[in-house]
Amino acid sequence: MHITSLSHAEKILHSYIENGKSTAGDDQSLDRLWPMLAAVGNPQDELNVIHVAGTSGKTSTCYYIAALLQSSGKKVGLTVSPHVDSITERIQVNGQNISDDDFCNDLGNFLDILQAHDTLIAPSYFEVLIAFILWEFQRRGVDYVVLETGLGGLLDGTNVARLQNKVCVITDIGYDHMKILGDTIQEIADQKAGIIHEENIVFMHRQSSEIMTAIEKRASDKKALLVVSKDDHSDDTGFQQRNWSLALNVATYVASRDGLVLRKLAKSSVLVPARMEVVYENGEDSLVLDGAHNDQKMAAFVASYSARFPNMKATVLVSFKNGKEYEGALKSLAAITDNLIITKFTAYQDVPFTAADTSSIKSSAEAVGIKATVTDDYKQAFHQLIKAKGLKIVTGSFYLIGQVRTLSDYTTLLSAK
Repeated sequence: MHITSLSHAEKILHSYIENGKSTAGDDQSLDRLWPMLAAVGNPQDELNVIHVAGTSGKTSTCYYIAALLQSSGKKVGLTVSPHVDSITERIQVNGQNISDDDFCNDLGNFLDILQAHDTLIAPSYFEVLIAFILWEFQRRGVDYVVLETGLGGLLDGTNVARLQNKVCVITDIGYDHMKILGDTIQEIADQKAGIIHEENIVFMHRQSSEIMTAIEKRASDKKALLVVSKDDHSDDTGFQQRNWSLALNVATYVASRDGLVLRKLAKSSVLVPARMEVVYENGEDSLVLDGAHNDQKMAAFVASYSARFPNMKATVLVSFKNGKEYEGALKSLAAITDNLIITKFTAYQDVPFTAADTSSIKSSAEAVGIKATVTDDYKQAFHQLIKAKGLKIVTGSFYLIGQVRTLSDYTTLLSAK
């Protein structure tokens, strides 16, 4: 199959999105993945995997683990979900996305193999993508793959990685995707714990008793070794320090197990896109991006922002995905803003969804004392943001951030700094 561009690749992948509507919730399964993986040689069984699940901090922890392992001189693959700027973020090798041409050529070859084996049994976008990612990493001969779950754990497509030597990482768990993962924190934790397989080793920070009960039970059932770190808020960067310390524990273990020597690395040297990302900083005239799309993530972002910019209010541009519980996130935002611009996004990735109703967000914001305006067009809304004086934030949805970064207003703003 000849794929001419990334947009062409995305169009082909989007053709599988409709399948995903019927494979979420009660219909989630790994059954559609196994034939695809068998057709390309079961790459999941050839990879040395560090598997990361959780609600908050997954992506940052993945970037940190990958950077630390790369510092030892090893070849490290990294895949994250969702991507922010480009679908090529899903296949990173030693900190670099694979090229657009390689992504297109290799995806075309991969789909040709699947079609020749007649193994495309109504898979979802994410299922096709994760099979392609694993095949690509195996072909490229990476020493390690840092694998971020897409949603949950037990029935997530990444959970085809089941070897005994897999290292499991559980970041902080909170309420998110309740329609699929469950209504209680223990049900959600049960799903996240599903990445643990026979005799794996599992790293996490201590969390609530309900969460620990779920993780401990799964680890016991699978004869896995659970390594629980103490809470770590020893640094004024708060939540990211917690993610960094967890990543360091994981990388230190892998280095000891495999005879590696990790180079000393500063957390600040690892850029995690759209996670407390200070795009530019010039006193009060600064721009910060963070895809904090639920209560837990927003509370963590506000804590990190307040440590970086103490006692400084910002103008905030925000959008949320339809179905998200955003009231708690808005309560957290009230501590750092008196001026909220509410907008919509139009992009999506794995499954089709829409932005939350802007008038409803406005009502909820005003209920917690935030002055709010609505500009449904995200281009106009961002233009409104950059005209505001003082600190500026874009948050609430990775899809909004991804779209903002394509705007001429955004590139003009950066080139002027």
